Amino acid sequence: MRTKPFLLILTCVLMTTFLLILFGSAGQQNDSLKNIVSQTHQHIRNFKKNLRESNSDRRPEIDPKYLAQLGFTQPLYNGTRANFTIVTYALPGELASTVLFVQNIALKLPAQPLLVYDLGLDESDLHTLQAFCNSSAAGAHCCSVITYDLNKLPAHVADRSMHAFRPIVIHDALARSKLILFTENNVRLKGGNSARDIEEVRVRAENSSSGVLGCATKQPVTSRTHPKMFEYFEIGVDNFYFLPMTSLEFVFFRNSATVNEKVLLPWVRCALTLECLHPIGAQSGGCKYNKKPLYRYSGCHAYDTCAFNIILGMTFGYDESNYSNQDLSNLYYLETLEQATKILENRRKNISDTSEHPFTED
Repeated sequence: MRTKPFLLILTCVLMTTFLLILFGSAGQQNDSLKNIVSQTHQHIRNFKKNLRESNSDRRPEIDPKYLAQLGFTQPLYNGTRANFTIVTYALPGELASTVLFVQNIALKLPAQPLLVYDLGLDESDLHTLQAFCNSSAAGAHCCSVITYDLNKLPAHVADRSMHAFRPIVIHDALARSKLILFTENNVRLKGGNSARDIEEVRVRAENSSSGVLGCATKQPVTSRTHPKMFEYFEIGVDNFYFLPMTSLEFVFFRNSATVNEKVLLPWVRCALTLECLHPIGAQSGGCKYNKKPLYRYSGCHAYDTCAFNIILGMTFGYDESNYSNQDLSNLYYLETLEQATKILENRRKNISDTSEHPFTED
């Protein structure tokens, strides 16, 4: 509806131009044309400005009660924070992946505490996960399962395709620990020197100026981000054409004012606001990475990962070296849910399968 006044003005301007050209003298025509062109440009600029202000005024905001509930207005926990904690989560149907994650961490990093966020497991799977977490197979480390109720938040937060819960889990974990390594539950640490390698990266993350250290991919941010998300953040898309996307599979976060206020707060705000996280027309499938140039939108949107990368770029000067490194991908590999289910079943049957792991332990 807002375009109608603009179109009406533009039509009148064009008709006036035509009449002046038809009936005016040559000198008058030139002067008139200059004035009309100038006025037309000014009308267009005013229209665009009014449109931006109108959109900004109507941009949806989250209910302040959610920020209070999540601990952004008052501390969530008053207890002593752990120094370093590994964090993951489990969704319904992901028991096998989560159990094998617990076992992998116990084997590779037996001295490190582990938090597993239960995001809706049924009672049977929850008891099974807790049993594995507390068993001798989990090693000497402290493994805890935290049941987190997503039902108190907007309905879309529980949608696993959007992963709106990830910044919420990360924020909650940082209230409990000074530094965390957040990973997906299908991550498996590889190699025989995992403890030493993780310790080296942990020190880098702890001493980094940004407080964030993740794994850079080869995809530009714009290739996986719906253009309307840039509009929501009121930032130019061209800032991200050549900025590599940072994955959320394996990321260190340090508890600091910069991370809490500049990264997590705007990230959680977006995650809780459907219009930001899921712009109209966005979808997670149908990626076409063969488009030229490579920074063109591929047609599939990465939801919370997109918001995370836009915020990182805006906060740290569009320089990925401040918060990511491709070398981190050498520390782990991903295991599909189908592979995890097969491996866990074979172990229950005491069947050895040499194809279980794509990497050796040395």
